[in-house]
Amino acid sequence: MKKTFVIILTLIGFVTFGQENKLDRIESEVNSINSDPILTKSEFDWAKLTGITSDGGGILKVWWNGNQITRIYEEIGLSYGRVSTEIYLDNGKPIKIIETEENFRQTDQGMEYDELNQVFKADIYVIDWENDNSEIVRTGERNFSEENCSTFDYQPIIERAKKAIRNSE
Repeated sequence: MKKTFVIILTLIGFVTFGQENKLDRIESEVNSINSDPILTKSEFDWAKLTGITSDGGGILKVWWNGNQITRIYEEIGLSYGRVSTEIYLDNGKPIKIIETEENFRQTDQGMEYDELNQVFKADIYVIDWENDNSEIVRTGERNFSEENCSTFDYQPIIERAKKAIRNSE
């Protein structure tokens, strides 16, 4: 009985340590992408790409090398603030997704449009893209954005970035 208990605890330790190790590797790859000086950065008007107009406009930024996209940043301005999504990719597959919601400060006189406050952030570490396996670290609460049900819900942003790059060449 003691041996079984020790084996179970050991396996739990390996699984926990393995998960942490994967998150560290993902962070290392993200840092490598952020510091890569040879990446080409392109910016696109989000409204022109999607045909959707938002109150505060929108932008899509894509970092790429050759035909490989390594980073995508999408920001959409709304009446009450802005929502952004940042996707880091390795060999065409997302490894980390960062969702941020920022709201304008509300006063008795109305909105203070010169001050944005981050009210929500989710760091999504994609362990296995094909099987929709991820680890999510959340800070704060969403006020006006909706949570995605799956990492696959980010696929349209990736496709939009690919299309924008293809059309710009």
